[in-house]
Formats: sequence, structure tokens, C-alpha cells
Amino acid sequence: MNLDNNEHDIDWEKLMQRLEDGQLPSGMTEAELKALAAAREMQARLKAGSFSADEGWQQFTEARDQRKGRIRVLVRTAVAAAVVLAAGATWWTFRATPVAQIANAQPVEKVMLRLSGGRTVTLGQDTQLIQNNPIARIKANTDHLEYAAGGGQDQVTAMDTLDVPRGRQFSLRLADGTQVWLNAASRLIFPAAFHGASREVTVQGEAFFEVAQQASQPFIVHAGKSTMKVLGTGFNVNAYGQEQTTTLATGKLLVTAGQEQVTLLPDEQAILNNTTGSLRKQPVEAHLYTAWKDGDLFFEDAPLQDITASLARSYDYHFIFDDTDLKQMSFTIDIRRPAALQDVLNQITKSMQTVRFEVDGRTVHVKKQ
Repeated sequence: MNLDNNEHDIDWEKLMQRLEDGQLPSGMTEAELKALAAAREMQARLKAGSFSADEGWQQFTEARDQRKGRIRVLVRTAVAAAVVLAAGATWWTFRATPVAQIANAQPVEKVMLRLSGGRTVTLGQDTQLIQNNPIARIKANTDHLEYAAGGGQDQVTAMDTLDVPRGRQFSLRLADGTQVWLNAASRLIFPAAFHGASREVTVQGEAFFEVAQQASQPFIVHAGKSTMKVLGTGFNVNAYGQEQTTTLATGKLLVTAGQEQVTLLPDEQAILNNTTGSLRKQPVEAHLYTAWKDGDLFFEDAPLQDITASLARSYDYHFIFDDTDLKQMSFTIDIRRPAALQDVLNQITKSMQTVRFEVDGRTVHVKKQ
């Protein structure tokens, strides 16, 4: 077996010796422990005759070289934080066993733009010029919408609405140059042009804003019961659930909810409880909450119930837990977002073989093996 590209200085001879005698010496590094867990899994499958070692290693190293550092699925149960599989063995077991019923259906609903005058335009199909008048010039391609202010300076009071359904993502550039990424099942309400004392928009669902700096015209985002005021910054708003989170990536942000206010600096997050109205902040790693806009799926020690809720929006499926004990099983997932839900289900199933998924149309049943 070729063990080139030893990224973590793992003592492979020591690992192979421990694999044979079944003993764990003191002083093993975290990387060695993970690799040993993977090696034991692969050894067990070799003894069972479930796959060819040479072919499996060749396919793993090819995928590793193509996507080094991107494929990682670690699993932790609710009562033990032990790593079950390291990345290499995890990747191979994902490829080894197919799932009988396939969740490859693509979302049906389209992204819709409702103009203030009442016209509705379906997006995501072709490049098209939607509007070209003194108020704004609007054009769209398959995954992006662009607004440019026209020559007119009349105050714009009516709002346009961009609806992104379950299973879709879309981005747009507002007339002031602000970039907005909308996640699945989200809506943005905004003017075609900004000519007043402030720039104000409303978001439902989840969006990432990269705000164009205009000191004389602050940018204000309304989301649920909170308001965010910025001059120039990058931040994520998630208003899907009972708790609304605002995560700051760059700049400085003032978050207001009722009589409460918090000021965020980069890598800080405001959490609003929609029931009690309480507002607090906490330190976070911002990129963990913005990975979705870059095409990644990221969950860190997240309950399977939360993961499936996100997957349901992202892929336009419905999940039912036939065994409720599985809801709190915790997973860490860090992968590029596959085009089909089935690829994600395969990864979860093969990293924790007590979980299985049965697909019935657009419904996925979560069960124990």
C-alpha cells in the first residue's frame, strides 16, 4: 500500500503493528488514533471480502488528490465522542454500498421575481433582460440577478420581491452594488433603486449580505423582529427557526430587537429568541455559518434532526423519523454540496451504519438498521 503524502507525520509502521496486536500504546497522536480507527474498519471489510484493497486504495488516493481536505464526515453518538471512521475509510465505505432507493429528484419550483408593477418573472432558465427604464435596469442569468440604477432620481417606494423556493439558491446584486446570496426557502423584499436617506430591505429565511459602503446612506436589514444597521460589512442572517441568528464576517454591525441592542465585531453572532424577545451575542467562527453560500455543506456536532431539516430545504424533500431516538444523534459533516440528496444520505449511512434512509417519492424515512 502506497502511503505517500503523509500530511500529519503519522507513524504508519507503528499503526500497522498496533492493528495486528490490538494494543493501544500511550502517546499516540489524534491523527494516528483516527487513522487506526480507519485501518481497523478497512481490515474488517477486507476479511469479509467486501472490497478489493488495491482498487479501494487507488480510488481513495485519486479522490484525495482531487479534493484534498474537502471530504470529511465524522460521527459522534450522543453518549460517546469517539471518532468512528477517518476520512479515507469513510470515503471508501460511502462508495462501497449503494442505497436501493435513490433520492435524486431535482426541485420542481422555480425562482420567481415579482416586480412592483405586478409582473412576475421566472428565473433560473435563460439570460434575460427583464427591465430597462429610468428607474432601473434588471437582467438575470441562470443563478444571478443584477439591478443597476437608472438615470431617474425619483423616490422608489414600491418594492420588488425575490422568492427562492426549497431546493434552490440564488444571488443578486442590488442597485447600490450590495451583493446578496439567498438560501433555499428564502425571500428578499427590496427597492429597484435607493434614493432615500437609507437603504432598507427585508429578508425571510436565510441570506448573506456583502454591503457596499455608503457612509451617508446606511444599509438596514429587517428580519423578523430584529433590525441590522450597517455602513459596509459582510454578515449572515438566518431566520428559519425559533432562534434567529446574525453572524458577522467582516466590518461592524448593530443588531436591534425591541429595546435591546448588541454590536457585533467579526466572528461574533447575535441570537434572538423570537418567543421571549431576548437578544444575546456569542463568539463564533463566522465561516461555519456562511459555508452554504460558497457551495459547502457544513454541520459541526449537529443533531440529525437539525441536519435533515436543513437538507429538506436544500433539496426540497420531507424527512420523517420513524425512530425518534435517532433525532439527537450528532454528526459533523464538511463536504462540497452534492447535486443530489442521495449522495449526502449515502455518506451519513455509511459513516454510522445504525442509520438507514428509505426514500418514497420526495419523502425520506429515517430508521434504525
